[in-house]
Amino acid sequence: MNRRERVLAACGREAASGALPDRPPISFWGHFYHRESTARDLVDATLEFQRAYDWDWVKLNPRKHYHVEPWDVRYRYSGRPGEKPVLEDWPIRAPRDWARVTRRPSDEGALGEQIKAVRLMRSALPADVPLIETVFTPLAVLAEMVPEPQTLREAMRTHASAVRIALEAVTATFEGFVARVIEAGADGIFLATVDWASQDLMSEDEYRRWARPYGLRVLFKAGSAPFNVLHVCKRRNLLYEFADYPVAAFSWAATDPTNPTLADGLEHLPAGVMGGISQDGALMAPDPGPALAEFRAALESTGGRRWLVAPGCSIPPGVPGENLRALREAVEAVRLTAPPAR
Repeated sequence: MNRRERVLAACGREAASGALPDRPPISFWGHFYHRESTARDLVDATLEFQRAYDWDWVKLNPRKHYHVEPWDVRYRYSGRPGEKPVLEDWPIRAPRDWARVTRRPSDEGALGEQIKAVRLMRSALPADVPLIETVFTPLAVLAEMVPEPQTLREAMRTHASAVRIALEAVTATFEGFVARVIEAGADGIFLATVDWASQDLMSEDEYRRWARPYGLRVLFKAGSAPFNVLHVCKRRNLLYEFADYPVAAFSWAATDPTNPTLADGLEHLPAGVMGGISQDGALMAPDPGPALAEFRAALESTGGRRWLVAPGCSIPPGVPGENLRALREAVEAVRLTAPPAR
């Protein structure tokens, strides 16, 4: 199988041969904080990472605040590898400021830069490597315009109408952006809920009212793209609220004891399950042993089918390369075969 066939087969979608995946596909991703401020730098850093490990698919992992730069959010970078940028300016400082969140052009500024990055990345990658672009759900985008999630939570209670108008503007902006990302050559989007699909912030009912309709509108703009992924962030997540989302795979921190396991996901979700390696735990160990143990446990619980080997979220900059190489080699030792006929 080539990489595209393998990825789509693992998602439960028929590959060109109609076969099961020959082995589980694998990919990891993380921030290059000192190399994410331009399209060219982001693409070059991502290509170097891809070529070093030969991942089966590429998730473009841009700076998170590209989403809100059109609304004047600014971060300050130190320029040192591995050091996160620091929030410097944001637009919502008083209730009247929600009116500043109006629809912005979907192909200019930071959004235009990301469309360029997708185009550059697609032209540089082998044709059989699927490429997906990271996009936050509209509620998660809106939350990046305030210093803390609780600021938005309070505004949803005290200034609901103004927040909904702002949410509509963000949604319309990203509907246009996602359509252009697909036109630029992405095979789908990696739609991330960030903090907002966790019981630590919202109930199921609140998510249905404040987030679901807007997130689905953005997802629908990816149309029939073959490799859309829904990433449900954080602990105590609301994963099963998304079971009917039209995606090829669901990504979440399956090793967190407060979340469903990969086996749970296979039972309740209709698409591929992505994850199984704890990015802040086993992957950060000084040797590959813990990460390989998680790999073997995930392989046993899934049988290797409908499973895409990946981190629960972006990997930290300090992950030992030895651990990534060991996982990459481990998948090569797996050979999946169809169960015997009955």
